[in-house]
Amino acid sequence: MTAVKEENINRLMSAMFTLMLGMKKGVEHCCTMCGNLTEKELTIISYVGQNQNVKMSDIAENIAAPLSTLTSIVDKLVNNKYLSRYHSSEDRRAVLVALASKGIETQNIFIAHKQEMANKILGEFSLRDQGMLIKFLEKIPVILKENN
Repeated sequence: MTAVKEENINRLMSAMFTLMLGMKKGVEHCCTMCGNLTEKELTIISYVGQNQNVKMSDIAENIAAPLSTLTSIVDKLVNNKYLSRYHSSEDRRAVLVALASKGIETQNIFIAHKQEMANKILGEFSLRDQGMLIKFLEKIPVILKENN
């Protein structure tokens, strides 16, 4: 392991905190733009949009929430036409969730917002530095996962 300067530790902690706050504000803005959704609701819509026709148990695992909590959130999203819920034709016990009309619109808004933010951030770096930034950002979760 490489030696680390105290100054660099402080700078990294400060930068990570500022980054987290900025990302949180971005998500909150997107939640407002998408119909005053909560962060969990937007996360569920995004997960379903990325994975299509997913089991309720998979969503619960992805958002680290008990199935009972997820059921009430999904009920609300189904009632508000963001999601649709149905039984699998292969296993009637499995409950699947898909995007409904408002969910598709919301997913498109969310994707456009994420792309806009990525373009804004990457546009401040040279092509070489863009690659390095992405490489470093991809490495952080791997390091954090190794230490947990």
